Amino acid sequence: MKVYPWLDSIAAPVVGTKYALGEGCELLNKLDDTGWVIDGTESSYMLEEAYVYEHIAEGMLLPEPENPVDPKAVAVYLRFVATKKSMRPHKMAVRIGYLPEESRYKKCIKKATMVKIHCRDMIFGTDPARYFDAEVVDVPLKLTSKEYECMAMDLDLE
Repeated sequence: MKVYPWLDSIAAPVVGTKYALGEGCELLNKLDDTGWVIDGTESSYMLEEAYVYEHIAEGMLLPEPENPVDPKAVAVYLRFVATKKSMRPHKMAVRIGYLPEESRYKKCIKKATMVKIHCRDMIFGTDPARYFDAEVVDVPLKLTSKEYECMAMDLDLE
């Protein structure tokens, strides 16, 4: 019987969030204040003196070949949704950072690619500070049928 390996996706951290969102997440604060929230499944809990909000949300990886610092850069965008139906547009993408230099996904992403992103948003109560980090958790590997066929092996079940 011919079998194929299961292709697990490896999480990739998002780097540069402080650059994209601000040192104390000023951009996220402005988005919150104007009625935008991360579009995804949310859970929350208390951790010492911080409220932690975790999201599994949709995102997009977008290569930036015109990036003057790194022509192989892949930007990470997170989807936000408006809290009021009257707001237009109702959904938007916000760049939250980049795939790290050593990410194996950088060479696979040639066009806009939808992904899942795990976000952790920590808000500290005593000192109104905010910390945000994210990782790409589900990247579809763009293999052709022929490339996947090469990975097949025969399995003897007798």
